[in-house]
Amino acid sequence: MGKSGKDSLLGNKIAAGVLTAGLILWGANRIAHIFIPDEAPEKPAIQLAGLTPAAPIAAPSGGQESIIPLLASADAAKGQAFVQQQCAACHTLNQGGANGVGPNLYGVLGGPMFAHAGFSYSDAVKAKAKGNWDYASMNAWLTSPSSFASGTGMSYAGIHNPQTRADVLAYLRTLAASPLPIPAAPPASAAPAQAAAPAAAVAPGIDALFASADTAKGQAVFQQQCSACHSIAKGGPNGVGPDLYGIVGAKAFSAPGFTYSSAVQAKAGQPWTPDSLSDWLKAPNSYASGTAMSFAGIKNDQTRADVIAYLNHNSDSPAKLP
Repeated sequence: MGKSGKDSLLGNKIAAGVLTAGLILWGANRIAHIFIPDEAPEKPAIQLAGLTPAAPIAAPSGGQESIIPLLASADAAKGQAFVQQQCAACHTLNQGGANGVGPNLYGVLGGPMFAHAGFSYSDAVKAKAKGNWDYASMNAWLTSPSSFASGTGMSYAGIHNPQTRADVLAYLRTLAASPLPIPAAPPASAAPAQAAAPAAAVAPGIDALFASADTAKGQAVFQQQCSACHSIAKGGPNGVGPDLYGIVGAKAFSAPGFTYSSAVQAKAGQPWTPDSLSDWLKAPNSYASGTAMSFAGIKNDQTRADVIAYLNHNSDSPAKLP
Protein backbone atom coordinates (compact mmCIF):
# COMPACT_ATOMS: atom_id res chain seq x y z
CA MET A 1 0.00 0.00 0.00
CA GLY A 2 1.56 3.32 -1.03
CA LYS A 3 1.63 6.53 0.97
CA SER A 4 -1.32 7.77 -1.02
CA GLY A 5 -3.46 4.88 0.22
CA LYS A 6 -3.57 3.20 -3.21
CA ASP A 7 -2.50 -0.40 -3.85
CA SER A 8 0.74 -0.17 -5.84
CA LEU A 9 0.23 -3.73 -7.18
CA LEU A 10 -3.33 -3.15 -8.43
CA GLY A 11 -2.27 -3.09 -12.10
CA ASN A 12 -0.33 -6.32 -11.72
CA LYS A 13 -3.29 -8.00 -10.02
CA ILE A 14 -5.66 -6.98 -12.84
CA ALA A 15 -3.25 -8.28 -15.49
CA ALA A 16 -2.87 -11.56 -13.59
CA GLY A 17 -6.65 -11.93 -13.36
CA VAL A 18 -7.12 -11.38 -17.10
CA LEU A 19 -4.36 -13.89 -17.90
CA THR A 20 -5.87 -16.49 -15.55
CA ALA A 21 -9.33 -16.08 -17.10
CA GLY A 22 -7.85 -16.48 -20.57
CA LEU A 23 -6.08 -19.71 -19.57
CA ILE A 24 -9.31 -21.09 -18.07
CA LEU A 25 -11.28 -20.35 -21.27
CA TRP A 26 -8.56 -21.89 -23.45
CA GLY A 27 -8.48 -25.04 -21.30
CA ALA A 28 -12.28 -25.36 -21.33
CA ASN A 29 -12.29 -25.05 -25.12
CA ARG A 30 -9.70 -27.81 -25.53
CA ILE A 31 -11.61 -30.12 -23.15
CA ALA A 32 -14.85 -29.46 -25.09
CA HIS A 33 -13.18 -30.48 -28.36
CA ILE A 34 -12.03 -33.72 -26.75
CA PHE A 35 -15.45 -34.74 -25.47
CA ILE A 36 -17.55 -33.20 -28.27
CA PRO A 37 -15.72 -33.65 -31.59
CA ASP A 38 -16.76 -31.36 -34.43
CA GLU A 39 -16.29 -33.95 -37.18
CA ALA A 40 -19.02 -36.34 -38.32
CA PRO A 41 -18.37 -39.85 -36.93
CA GLU A 42 -17.21 -42.52 -39.35
CA LYS A 43 -19.78 -44.92 -37.84
CA PRO A 44 -23.20 -44.14 -36.31
CA ALA A 45 -22.97 -43.37 -32.58
CA ILE A 46 -26.13 -45.38 -31.86
CA GLN A 47 -26.13 -49.05 -32.76
CA LEU A 48 -29.34 -51.09 -32.65
CA ALA A 49 -28.92 -53.95 -30.22
CA GLY A 50 -29.68 -57.46 -31.39
CA LEU A 51 -29.39 -56.66 -35.09
CA THR A 52 -26.76 -58.67 -36.91
CA PRO A 53 -25.12 -56.87 -39.85
CA ALA A 54 -26.46 -57.86 -43.23
CA ALA A 55 -24.08 -59.98 -45.27
CA PRO A 56 -22.70 -58.27 -48.37
CA ILE A 57 -24.65 -59.04 -51.51
CA ALA A 58 -22.62 -60.88 -54.11
CA ALA A 59 -22.31 -59.03 -57.39
CA PRO A 60 -24.23 -60.66 -60.26
CA SER A 61 -22.13 -62.89 -62.46
CA GLY A 62 -20.93 -61.13 -65.58
CA GLY A 63 -21.41 -57.68 -64.01
CA GLN A 64 -24.46 -55.75 -62.87
CA GLU A 65 -27.30 -55.19 -65.30
CA SER A 66 -27.48 -51.64 -66.63
CA ILE A 67 -29.88 -49.31 -64.82
CA ILE A 68 -30.23 -47.00 -67.84
CA PRO A 69 -33.29 -48.74 -69.44
CA LEU A 70 -35.21 -48.43 -66.16
CA LEU A 71 -34.57 -44.69 -65.95
CA ALA A 72 -36.99 -44.21 -68.84
CA SER A 73 -39.88 -45.24 -66.60
CA ALA A 74 -38.39 -43.95 -63.33
CA ASP A 75 -40.57 -41.81 -61.08
CA ALA A 76 -38.59 -39.02 -59.38
CA ALA A 77 -41.48 -38.37 -56.96
CA LYS A 78 -41.33 -41.96 -55.73
CA GLY A 79 -37.57 -41.64 -55.48
CA GLN A 80 -37.96 -38.49 -53.40
CA ALA A 81 -40.41 -40.22 -51.02
CA PHE A 82 -38.00 -43.15 -50.64
CA VAL A 83 -35.01 -40.87 -49.96
CA GLN A 84 -36.98 -38.85 -47.40
CA GLN A 85 -37.94 -42.06 -45.58
CA GLN A 86 -34.63 -43.89 -45.62
CA CYS A 87 -31.84 -41.38 -46.27
CA ALA A 88 -32.82 -37.98 -44.88
CA ALA A 89 -32.01 -38.95 -41.29
CA CYS A 90 -28.30 -39.07 -42.22
CA HIS A 91 -28.03 -36.85 -45.32
CA THR A 92 -29.13 -33.30 -46.10
CA LEU A 93 -30.42 -32.71 -49.63
CA ASN A 94 -30.47 -28.94 -50.09
CA GLN A 95 -27.85 -26.90 -51.89
CA GLY A 96 -25.13 -25.91 -49.40
CA GLY A 97 -26.66 -28.13 -46.72
CA ALA A 98 -24.53 -29.22 -43.79
CA ASN A 99 -22.96 -32.66 -43.57
CA GLY A 100 -24.49 -34.97 -40.98
CA VAL A 101 -23.82 -38.62 -40.25
CA GLY A 102 -23.36 -38.77 -44.03
CA PRO A 103 -22.40 -36.05 -46.52
CA ASN A 104 -24.79 -33.57 -48.12
CA LEU A 105 -26.16 -35.09 -51.36
CA TYR A 106 -26.88 -32.00 -53.46
CA GLY A 107 -25.00 -32.37 -56.74
CA VAL A 108 -23.79 -35.87 -55.91
CA LEU A 109 -24.59 -37.30 -59.39
CA GLY A 110 -21.88 -36.03 -61.66
CA GLY A 111 -19.80 -34.87 -58.70
CA PRO A 112 -16.51 -36.40 -57.50
CA MET A 113 -16.80 -39.75 -55.68
CA PHE A 114 -16.38 -39.66 -51.90
CA ALA A 115 -14.99 -36.15 -51.95
CA HIS A 116 -17.65 -33.88 -50.48
CA ALA A 117 -16.04 -30.87 -48.82
CA GLY A 118 -15.77 -31.06 -45.04
CA PHE A 119 -16.81 -34.70 -44.68
CA SER A 120 -14.44 -37.32 -43.27
CA TYR A 121 -14.67 -40.52 -45.31
CA SER A 122 -13.46 -43.95 -44.23
CA ASP A 123 -10.35 -45.48 -45.81
CA ALA A 124 -12.56 -48.21 -47.34
CA VAL A 125 -14.35 -45.74 -49.64
CA LYS A 126 -11.35 -43.50 -50.32
CA ALA A 127 -9.79 -46.43 -52.19
CA LYS A 128 -12.86 -46.49 -54.48
CA ALA A 129 -12.85 -42.76 -55.23
CA LYS A 130 -12.16 -42.76 -58.97
CA GLY A 131 -13.55 -39.97 -61.09
CA ASN A 132 -17.15 -38.78 -60.78
CA TRP A 133 -20.40 -40.48 -59.81
CA ASP A 134 -22.19 -41.68 -62.95
CA TYR A 135 -25.38 -43.75 -63.15
CA ALA A 136 -23.55 -47.10 -63.26
CA SER A 137 -21.31 -46.44 -60.25
CA MET A 138 -24.14 -44.92 -58.17
CA ASN A 139 -26.36 -47.88 -59.07
CA ALA A 140 -23.67 -50.30 -57.86
CA TRP A 141 -23.15 -48.32 -54.63
CA LEU A 142 -26.87 -48.13 -53.82
CA THR A 143 -27.35 -51.85 -54.54
CA SER A 144 -24.97 -52.80 -51.73
CA PRO A 145 -22.56 -50.29 -50.15
CA SER A 146 -20.68 -53.06 -48.31
CA SER A 147 -20.08 -54.95 -51.58
CA PHE A 148 -19.04 -51.79 -53.42
CA ALA A 149 -16.54 -50.82 -50.70
CA SER A 150 -15.92 -53.59 -48.17
CA GLY A 151 -15.48 -52.11 -44.71
CA THR A 152 -17.40 -48.90 -45.41
CA GLY A 153 -18.72 -47.05 -42.38
CA MET A 154 -22.13 -46.75 -44.07
CA SER A 155 -24.25 -49.46 -42.45
CA TYR A 156 -27.16 -49.20 -44.92
CA ALA A 157 -27.91 -52.61 -46.47
CA GLY A 158 -28.76 -51.24 -49.90
CA ILE A 159 -31.75 -50.94 -52.26
CA HIS A 160 -32.38 -54.38 -53.74
CA ASN A 161 -35.23 -53.48 -56.11
CA PRO A 162 -33.83 -52.20 -59.45
CA GLN A 163 -36.84 -50.00 -60.24
CA THR A 164 -36.66 -48.39 -56.81
CA ARG A 165 -32.97 -47.64 -57.41
CA ALA A 166 -33.91 -46.10 -60.76
CA ASP A 167 -36.54 -43.92 -59.01
CA VAL A 168 -33.92 -42.80 -56.47
CA LEU A 169 -31.40 -41.99 -59.22
CA ALA A 170 -34.07 -40.02 -61.09
CA TYR A 171 -34.62 -37.96 -57.94
CA LEU A 172 -30.91 -37.52 -57.12
CA ARG A 173 -30.25 -36.12 -60.62
CA THR A 174 -32.75 -33.32 -59.86
CA LEU A 175 -30.55 -32.20 -56.95
CA ALA A 176 -28.27 -30.18 -59.19
CA ALA A 177 -28.21 -26.89 -61.07
CA SER A 178 -27.35 -28.91 -64.22
CA PRO A 179 -28.73 -32.48 -63.90
CA LEU A 180 -26.46 -35.22 -65.22
CA PRO A 181 -27.69 -36.26 -68.73
CA ILE A 182 -29.12 -39.77 -68.99
CA PRO A 183 -27.21 -41.86 -71.56
CA ALA A 184 -29.08 -43.64 -74.33
CA ALA A 185 -30.22 -47.12 -73.34
CA PRO A 186 -28.14 -49.92 -74.87
CA PRO A 187 -29.97 -51.84 -77.63
CA ALA A 188 -31.66 -55.02 -76.48
CA SER A 189 -30.03 -58.17 -77.81
CA ALA A 190 -32.32 -59.98 -80.23
CA ALA A 191 -33.18 -63.56 -79.37
CA PRO A 192 -32.87 -66.22 -82.13
CA ALA A 193 -36.08 -66.38 -84.17
CA GLN A 194 -36.31 -70.14 -83.81
CA ALA A 195 -35.99 -70.10 -80.03
CA ALA A 196 -39.23 -70.84 -78.26
CA ALA A 197 -40.37 -68.31 -75.67
CA PRO A 198 -39.81 -69.59 -72.14
CA ALA A 199 -42.88 -70.39 -70.13
CA ALA A 200 -43.80 -67.62 -67.71
CA ALA A 201 -42.86 -68.46 -64.16
CA VAL A 202 -45.73 -68.43 -61.71
CA ALA A 203 -44.77 -66.62 -58.53
CA PRO A 204 -45.82 -68.40 -55.34
CA GLY A 205 -48.54 -66.78 -53.24
CA ILE A 206 -47.65 -65.03 -49.98
CA ASP A 207 -48.97 -67.97 -47.92
CA ALA A 208 -46.49 -70.36 -49.54
CA LEU A 209 -43.63 -67.94 -48.81
CA PHE A 210 -44.19 -68.04 -45.06
CA ALA A 211 -42.69 -71.55 -45.06
CA SER A 212 -39.35 -70.07 -46.14
CA ALA A 213 -39.67 -66.80 -44.21
CA ASP A 214 -36.50 -65.64 -42.41
CA THR A 215 -37.19 -63.67 -39.21
CA ALA A 216 -33.59 -62.34 -39.12
CA LYS A 217 -34.02 -60.82 -42.58
CA GLY A 218 -37.40 -59.49 -41.52
CA GLN A 219 -35.80 -57.87 -38.48
CA ALA A 220 -33.14 -56.23 -40.66
CA VAL A 221 -35.80 -54.76 -42.98
CA PHE A 222 -37.87 -53.59 -40.00
CA GLN A 223 -34.90 -51.84 -38.41
CA GLN A 224 -34.00 -50.15 -41.71
CA GLN A 225 -37.48 -49.10 -42.87
CA CYS A 226 -39.88 -49.14 -39.92
CA SER A 227 -38.07 -48.52 -36.62
CA ALA A 228 -37.83 -44.75 -37.16
CA CYS A 229 -41.63 -44.55 -36.72
CA HIS A 230 -42.59 -47.72 -34.82
CA SER A 231 -41.39 -49.40 -31.63
CA ILE A 232 -41.83 -53.16 -31.27
CA ALA A 233 -41.40 -53.70 -27.54
CA LYS A 234 -44.07 -55.02 -25.21
CA GLY A 235 -45.69 -51.95 -23.72
CA GLY A 236 -43.52 -49.77 -25.97
CA PRO A 237 -44.54 -46.17 -26.63
CA ASN A 238 -46.32 -44.99 -29.73
CA GLY A 239 -44.27 -42.73 -31.98
CA VAL A 240 -45.04 -41.39 -35.42
CA GLY A 241 -46.77 -44.76 -35.78
CA PRO A 242 -48.16 -47.13 -33.12
CA ASP A 243 -46.14 -49.73 -31.22
CA LEU A 244 -46.28 -53.03 -33.17
CA TYR A 245 -45.70 -55.65 -30.47
CA GLY A 246 -48.34 -58.38 -30.86
CA ILE A 247 -49.71 -56.81 -34.06
CA VAL A 248 -50.35 -60.15 -35.84
CA GLY A 249 -53.82 -61.24 -34.75
CA ALA A 250 -54.59 -57.91 -33.04
CA LYS A 251 -57.42 -55.60 -34.08
CA ALA A 252 -56.42 -53.39 -36.99
CA PHE A 253 -55.87 -49.69 -36.39
CA SER A 254 -56.85 -50.00 -32.74
CA ALA A 255 -53.64 -49.52 -30.73
CA PRO A 256 -54.45 -47.80 -27.40
CA GLY A 257 -53.46 -44.17 -27.22
CA PHE A 258 -52.74 -43.72 -30.92
CA THR A 259 -54.79 -41.37 -33.13
CA TYR A 260 -55.49 -42.86 -36.56
CA SER A 261 -56.50 -40.98 -39.70
CA SER A 262 -60.09 -41.15 -40.92
CA ALA A 263 -58.87 -43.04 -44.01
CA VAL A 264 -58.08 -46.18 -41.97
CA GLN A 265 -60.88 -45.97 -39.41
CA ALA A 266 -63.28 -47.76 -41.77
CA LYS A 267 -61.05 -50.83 -41.50
CA ALA A 268 -60.48 -50.56 -37.75
CA GLY A 269 -61.41 -53.54 -35.58
CA GLN A 270 -60.84 -56.22 -38.20
CA PRO A 271 -58.15 -58.72 -37.15
CA TRP A 272 -54.68 -58.35 -38.64
CA THR A 273 -54.27 -61.72 -40.34
CA PRO A 274 -50.99 -62.52 -42.11
CA ASP A 275 -52.77 -62.03 -45.45
CA SER A 276 -54.33 -58.66 -44.54
CA LEU A 277 -51.00 -57.48 -43.14
CA SER A 278 -49.40 -58.50 -46.42
CA ASP A 279 -51.92 -56.43 -48.38
CA TRP A 280 -51.33 -53.42 -46.10
CA LEU A 281 -47.53 -53.66 -46.20
CA LYS A 282 -47.48 -54.11 -49.99
CA ALA A 283 -49.16 -50.74 -50.62
CA PRO A 284 -50.64 -48.85 -47.64
CA ASN A 285 -52.22 -46.18 -49.82
CA SER A 286 -53.97 -48.80 -51.98
CA TYR A 287 -55.20 -50.68 -48.91
CA ALA A 288 -56.60 -47.48 -47.34
CA SER A 289 -56.62 -44.59 -49.80
CA GLY A 290 -55.67 -41.33 -48.12
CA THR A 291 -53.83 -42.94 -45.20
CA ALA A 292 -51.40 -40.65 -43.38
CA MET A 293 -48.75 -43.39 -43.54
CA SER A 294 -46.38 -42.22 -46.26
CA PHE A 295 -44.49 -45.54 -46.57
CA ALA A 296 -44.47 -46.66 -50.22
CA GLY A 297 -44.75 -50.34 -49.32
CA ILE A 298 -42.73 -53.56 -49.60
CA LYS A 299 -43.20 -54.84 -53.13
CA ASN A 300 -41.15 -58.04 -52.85
CA ASP A 301 -43.39 -60.91 -51.65
CA GLN A 302 -40.64 -62.84 -49.86
CA THR A 303 -39.45 -59.70 -48.06
CA ARG A 304 -43.00 -59.06 -46.84
CA ALA A 305 -43.23 -62.65 -45.64
CA ASP A 306 -39.93 -62.19 -43.75
CA VAL A 307 -41.19 -58.98 -42.11
CA ILE A 308 -44.54 -60.53 -41.11
CA ALA A 309 -42.70 -63.54 -39.64
CA TYR A 310 -40.58 -61.13 -37.59
CA LEU A 311 -43.66 -59.18 -36.44
CA ASN A 312 -45.34 -62.46 -35.50
CA HIS A 313 -42.27 -63.47 -33.48
CA ASN A 314 -42.70 -60.34 -31.32
CA SER A 315 -45.83 -61.45 -29.51
CA ASP A 316 -46.91 -63.19 -26.32
CA SER A 317 -48.92 -65.61 -28.46
CA PRO A 318 -47.51 -65.85 -32.02
CA ALA A 319 -50.07 -66.85 -34.62
CA LYS A 320 -49.65 -69.99 -36.70
CA LEU A 321 -48.62 -68.73 -40.11
CA PRO A 322 -50.22 -70.35 -43.17
